[in-house]
Amino acid sequence: MKFISLCFLISLLVLLFNTQPLQGAEPEPVVDKQGNPLQRGEGYYVFPLWADNGGITLSPTRNRTCPLDIIRNPAALGSSVYFTAPGLDYIPTQTDLTIEIPILGSPCKEPKIWKLSKEGSGFWFVSTGGAAGNLVSKFKIERLEGEHAYEIYSFKFCPSVPGTLCAPVGTFEDSDGTKVMAVGDGIDEPYYVRFQKVSTFGQDLSSV
Repeated sequence: MKFISLCFLISLLVLLFNTQPLQGAEPEPVVDKQGNPLQRGEGYYVFPLWADNGGITLSPTRNRTCPLDIIRNPAALGSSVYFTAPGLDYIPTQTDLTIEIPILGSPCKEPKIWKLSKEGSGFWFVSTGGAAGNLVSKFKIERLEGEHAYEIYSFKFCPSVPGTLCAPVGTFEDSDGTKVMAVGDGIDEPYYVRFQKVSTFGQDLSSV
């Protein structure tokens, strides 16, 4: 009986020490309007859902010059936006990302990495001056649910850190009419977008 009990105990210990935790499903790639996964190191225009213009860019707001904030400009194409997911060559959904709009020749010298900038109680603008890996610079891309929403996404500030803020990125109209990307009180609706690779913009993609 003692021998059987000892064997059972040894078998149980071997099982415990050799059992690996279940791995979660691999993140779903974010895709552009042509259905191609977004890639690290490539620039993308971020268009509103309903147009091929009016993209995201940088601008001074809040009666100051620097740092620059992330805005929507309905009258312009927008700027190239770059995404980085640590350890991955593609850009996945629901994963902490570093997002950057590296405009050259800007009078503002701070990094053009996105970060949350406190504006008031329970309200933040999406601004620049962030750093890769910093908590306030961790944004996610979330796909709109639904059978026909495969290429429709929104941004979310929701770092993979327990107890931190988790809220959609929407738009706030400033006193001069500028549409600034923001998070917090009064920003209940996410800003839905599609992505267009800069190097393919303007090409005939009907056969893709």
